[in-house]
Amino acid sequence: MGGNGSGQKHPAPGRGINYWNNFAVNYFLLVFSGAILAVARFFPIDRFPLGFCFFKNITGLPCPTCGFTRSFCDFANGHWAAGIHLCPFALLVFIAVAVAFVFNAAVISASFFKKIIILPPFCRLSSKRAVILALVLFVLVIANWIYRLAMGLS
Repeated sequence: MGGNGSGQKHPAPGRGINYWNNFAVNYFLLVFSGAILAVARFFPIDRFPLGFCFFKNITGLPCPTCGFTRSFCDFANGHWAAGIHLCPFALLVFIAVAVAFVFNAAVISASFFKKIIILPPFCRLSSKRAVILALVLFVLVIANWIYRLAMGLS
């Protein structure tokens, strides 16, 4: 029995409930980011069920994220110039998804060797940092939209 006097057995160090919760989160993020990258790379863009855009139909203008999927797929297929021309903001998202995939693959791989990879403090989001990040992302989406409107892209 455990040494806490409660009669409950403690899990092995590093293999408690938090370990398995974190492993599940890392595994989900690995599969999710990997699926996004794989679909963008191997599924032809002309087969995406892209449909009707309510925003464009109502306003006659492209929506703030118009061209994002095509641009993301361009990046996944190595067409960097075309992707940046179409939707520069998508490059940041593509890099974030690729980094998430690599990081979560490293965390899961390390766990098989009973090693732990911890994010450095500057990567941890406090509520204040999360608000700032959300505002920066919002401004970038609007800037990307203005770029698309100025370039006459639809």
